[in-house]
Amino acid sequence: MKKVLTSKKGIVLLAVVIAVVASAVGAYAYFTSTGSGTGTATVGTDSAWIVGQTGSAGPSLYPDAAIGTGNIQTKTYTIHNPSAGNQLLTDVKVKVANADGSPWTSGTCSKNDFSVGGAAVGTTSTDADSAGDFLAGETRTDSVTVQMIDNNANQNDCRTLTVPLYFFAS
Repeated sequence: MKKVLTSKKGIVLLAVVIAVVASAVGAYAYFTSTGSGTGTATVGTDSAWIVGQTGSAGPSLYPDAAIGTGNIQTKTYTIHNPSAGNQLLTDVKVKVANADGSPWTSGTCSKNDFSVGGAAVGTTSTDADSAGDFLAGETRTDSVTVQMIDNNANQNDCRTLTVPLYFFAS
């Protein structure tokens, strides 16, 4: 055996065996470690609801003594979620008002000559029929009634007017 280990062939064979054994052992050897890092995610934002009247049905309005009877118009409107994400609608408030929500008057005719959605004269009607989670891009349709109330005063300034409605979704 001493002769094999001292010959050139023996030394080469021994070197090959050592290399193979080292490779085999090295294949099973490893380190363990842990690591950490940071990153970010970007969140979008809400979008303003798009709300507006899309239709009207019913006769012209005339003074009527009782809320909920007589000449009533039904106004159809849509609520649209233009956002790229879901949004929660709590309600839609509807009132006789200017486009910016400020009180409306024309001569002596005012919001106080009308009932919206069966609410008390001159007040805001709250409609929660379409309330809930809207999917991104979803549109729903709802309606509200409008009635002119007889207030036992001269309402001539209300004749032939187009009365503005203000819709506010939240």
